[in-house]
Amino acid sequence: MALTAKFFLTSFSVAALLATPLAIAEAANFEGPDSVENTIASQKKEQKNWRTDLADKGFVFGGDYVALGLHSGDASDGGDASSASGVARIYGQWNLIGRESGHTGSLVWKVEHRHSYSHTPPKDFSGTTFNPDADNIGYIGMVGPAFSDQGFRVTDLNWKQSFNGGKSTVIIGWQDVTNYVDTYALASPWTGFTNLAFSTGAGAMGLPDDGILALSAGHMLTDNFYIVAGVADAKGQSDDIFNGFDTLFNDHALFTTLELGWTAAKDQIYTENMHVTLWHMDEGSRHSLSSSVLANGDVNGGESGQGINFSYSTFITPTIMPFVRGGFSSGDVALYNKSISAGVGVFGLGGEKNNLGVAINWSETNDVFDNKDQVTAELYYNMQFGDHLQVTPDVQFINNPALSNEDTALVVGVRGRVFF
Repeated sequence: MALTAKFFLTSFSVAALLATPLAIAEAANFEGPDSVENTIASQKKEQKNWRTDLADKGFVFGGDYVALGLHSGDASDGGDASSASGVARIYGQWNLIGRESGHTGSLVWKVEHRHSYSHTPPKDFSGTTFNPDADNIGYIGMVGPAFSDQGFRVTDLNWKQSFNGGKSTVIIGWQDVTNYVDTYALASPWTGFTNLAFSTGAGAMGLPDDGILALSAGHMLTDNFYIVAGVADAKGQSDDIFNGFDTLFNDHALFTTLELGWTAAKDQIYTENMHVTLWHMDEGSRHSLSSSVLANGDVNGGESGQGINFSYSTFITPTIMPFVRGGFSSGDVALYNKSISAGVGVFGLGGEKNNLGVAINWSETNDVFDNKDQVTAELYYNMQFGDHLQVTPDVQFINNPALSNEDTALVVGVRGRVFF
């Protein structure tokens, strides 16, 4: 489908979503735990007077530095493999219009610097990126995909507009699609699971870069049922955001999603939740597993991809949240043809701000990797000390890493986060 047709189809869908005149007192929270608004809300409630004064005027901001170190004695060549990286982030939201009406319009931004301490950043640690010089464990998957050596990047620079007293939201501009696609409470690589198998898409969804031109919209169909849709520039690059005008309007490949879900309450969409997500990524996106990207940025070869993902999470007690997630895909942009994950999160364990996560995943790799079976397990414990420091030890076990000479791989890691 041509870009113009897709754009007008999405615009028509958004208009239909916003047609309901009924207002709701509080805004629905369609975004996941990593969105700017939710990240700031989860940090220290009591701030200095000057920050409180700014917040009263609609201006909130925050920042953090996150580091991840990984080690395995089961590298793909039988030796050891280590990796470490850091990410500095500054983010904020300025509610400029409609703060009293429930039709709030906000400018949202997030700027990052991602850098590696070691020869191999965690993004390359699994071996899926085909870096021949990387220390890796030969695993078809992603261990710490957010921790790269990309340098400066813009992850968010967009306008977020609420309608219908918060019942509907539209966001336009540069976005991280994982803020609105297949979200749940433990998906954050900064505070939750490290392995992509337990994050957005469960490895069975092709994902574009984090900061790309996109139009997304969410709408509460009833008090419990909702819909979220989006269209994004699948060729966009977060370290060169203005090139997105060229890739989107002159030589486009799109990432489109449609999600239907149920939630216990509109402010609990990524905790008490059941949803199904349909997605499609066009050919020529730079994210095909069988393509190559030429020096001028052109894509040589590769296919499109599409699939369906599902997720269910609920609190069976005030602190224990089991979940089941997974997906099925075709084409060659997702790592897995099939993926199923199950696990549990325990909140407030050993401290009010602490949380523990444990999960197991089975996957069948993409046809490009000869449909091999892998089993992955992860256990982490996120501990908060005071108001500004989190430390998270992490252990992962992988059975039958598809690109390794080893039968299994054990990965130990630690993540640290300082925030304000």
